[in-house]
Amino acid sequence: MEVSTVNDVKIYNLSAGRSVPEWMSSRARRKLEQRNADVRQRIQLIQDFEMPDVSNTVNITPDGKYVWASGNYKPWVKCFDLNNLSIKFERGLDSEVVKMIPLSDDYSKVVILEEDRWIEMHAMLGRYFRMRMPCFGRDMALSDESSDLFLVGSKNEIYRLNLEQGKWLTPLQSTGTALNCCQIAKEHQLFVCGTTNGIVEAWDHRDRTLCGTLDTGSYINNMLGENEKVGVTSIAFSDPLHIGVGTTTGHVLLYDLRSRRPLLVKDHNNELPIKKIEFVKRDDGNVVTSMDSRMMKMWYEEDGSPMAAIENTVPLNDFCRFPNSGMFFFANEAPKMLQYFIPQLGPAPKWCSYLENLTEEMEETETTVYDNYRFVTKKQLEDLGLSGLVGTNVLRAYMHGYFIDARLYNKAQTQMQPFAYEQYKEHKIKSIIADEREKSAVQKKVEKLPSVNKALAARLREEATLADKVLESRKEKRRSKRAEGASSILADDRFKKLFESEDFEVDEESDIFVKNAAMRAKLQEKEAPEEEEEDEDEGDSDDNNSEDDSDLEIEKDQPKVGAWEEEEDDNDSMASDLESASESDDEADQTLKKKRAKARAQRRIEKNASKAQKYEERKEAKKQRTQQRQAAKPSKFVLHSIGNGETTRKFVDETVASGTNVLNEDLMALGDRKFASVKQDKRLKKRNEDDVPFGGREMTFTISKRDKDLRAEAIKAKQKAHIDERKNAARRPNQIVTKGLKKLPGNLNVGKKGNGQFY
Repeated sequence: MEVSTVNDVKIYNLSAGRSVPEWMSSRARRKLEQRNADVRQRIQLIQDFEMPDVSNTVNITPDGKYVWASGNYKPWVKCFDLNNLSIKFERGLDSEVVKMIPLSDDYSKVVILEEDRWIEMHAMLGRYFRMRMPCFGRDMALSDESSDLFLVGSKNEIYRLNLEQGKWLTPLQSTGTALNCCQIAKEHQLFVCGTTNGIVEAWDHRDRTLCGTLDTGSYINNMLGENEKVGVTSIAFSDPLHIGVGTTTGHVLLYDLRSRRPLLVKDHNNELPIKKIEFVKRDDGNVVTSMDSRMMKMWYEEDGSPMAAIENTVPLNDFCRFPNSGMFFFANEAPKMLQYFIPQLGPAPKWCSYLENLTEEMEETETTVYDNYRFVTKKQLEDLGLSGLVGTNVLRAYMHGYFIDARLYNKAQTQMQPFAYEQYKEHKIKSIIADEREKSAVQKKVEKLPSVNKALAARLREEATLADKVLESRKEKRRSKRAEGASSILADDRFKKLFESEDFEVDEESDIFVKNAAMRAKLQEKEAPEEEEEDEDEGDSDDNNSEDDSDLEIEKDQPKVGAWEEEEDDNDSMASDLESASESDDEADQTLKKKRAKARAQRRIEKNASKAQKYEERKEAKKQRTQQRQAAKPSKFVLHSIGNGETTRKFVDETVASGTNVLNEDLMALGDRKFASVKQDKRLKKRNEDDVPFGGREMTFTISKRDKDLRAEAIKAKQKAHIDERKNAARRPNQIVTKGLKKLPGNLNVGKKGNGQFY
């Protein structure tokens, strides 16, 4: 899955990913999925949602359960079941499809307009009826109230076919030479059509009268200052009174039917005809989706500001939006039909509600189609010298050419065209130079200052630019804190009215503003020399550190000055600044500055001296410990045998060397040697170690029982105590007890055995 963000609008391409050819065997497909992660992780929302070569139209049934799609080569019509996410059936046609309209709520009835003047009616069983129209058709529309099918084409007549009576009605005569598109408003059944000369006509089909016209071609020519032929290519109703019109020049005009002037004109800037327009109703403002062969743009109906855009590498032919959702289906000049999901335009449909959770988890980069195979024609095979492979398993025949493994193609091209890389390099250099020329020609966009508090906004913007620079000195780091605050004020919506409403405008002529400005200027003048002195001090310290390597190590090991010390210095400097600002004598200010600089230099010298002294002490102590460990290290090992019942403890108390009490450390007993080393360590390292054999350490491990075992033991002990208590308290029956029992009546034999005993 591929995701792109345009103007903070996320667009998910559900059909992105590598496609697997249908003629691949199941074994090769499984191997490809195991080897390639892109094929394994691709999303297949609707199974086999593609055409053999090109898709022309795509429609959704009124009940929202089925999708009709048409394409070629050869001409096909496919119906997809959205509940099962798979194809329901497919049918072959004789000609390519121009327009398709479902006649029923489900897939049972559909009318198809074909290129060769054919009109076909299809039912569940297949093609039900077929007829020809007088001219080549370009568009059609259906009136639900009168069951009239309106067809327009290469002539100026609007043909009407009544589906209830099954006969042709008298056609309507248009003022244009030919018609490109038509549409019917469901609310008031007004029929509108667009001509090739840029006129939009509105007809009342009940009395066959022309209600009005809109001259879009003249308006476009007047706006552009040109005199070209402008045609109407698409029409769509937003509501009963508003309509959108697309032209051949790539403009979309929004009209109110009560006015001849457009409310808004949107330019696609592609100079390509508008193929389809659709309006998306939203609570926070309607969105218009208009498509040409290159891209589909989404923009706001109110002011025409762009929202997002979907652009494809191959030309687009048609699109449809699933009702009340953000799901779009596209027909394009490629086998795979496109599927896009835009959450900002609506939720996911019910049949793929899980899509909202998957879109954020499976974001992948764009991959090309058929990366492992390359399509070549017969002429290209001859140029590469691979024509002898025709008929083998290496080549797979497809349409007017063959599919060949991409690795084999690259090897053959390298051998047959040794200078292809030089041509590619030259072409790449030319393209880079052209891009640089275009970039140099583009003028830098200057951001406009707000109408209110221009000076404040300019100052905040200058300070905000410091946040993007590399901070090297302490002076820049101090200024970056103010820059972060300035950028937060400009970006925060809570301070939006500060630069829009005149109630928050700063009065620069007031006494308070003048007084604060003078104080601020004076403080800035005093801060400048202090910062210069600090920079000089930093430079001196850097020079001293470069001369002595030990000073560098001291600065690395020692921690920085505490935050409370910095706060005290800042408080002292701020208090002194305020005091000096209140004085009027400049000489007193200079004296205070020199005193503060001298005091800071003295503190810095003392701090560095104390750091150096502590570092030398630690270094000397470490050196002594190292020498002691090396001296105490045994020079050799002597193996001794131990008899049965003996332990190694005797080597602690006895001397290793036979002989007398010698003060030589090598001949000293291990216990005495350990005692002496521990005593010495106590003096130097101030720590105590246990007296154990051979200088090792003794460790005691206690295996703690788990909580589960402890609870089981506690329960078992409690049960045992309870049983013992009951044994002590229980009274067993004896002769005294049995004599005191009353006898049962003679007629009751309950509890009486055969021998007269009770049980």
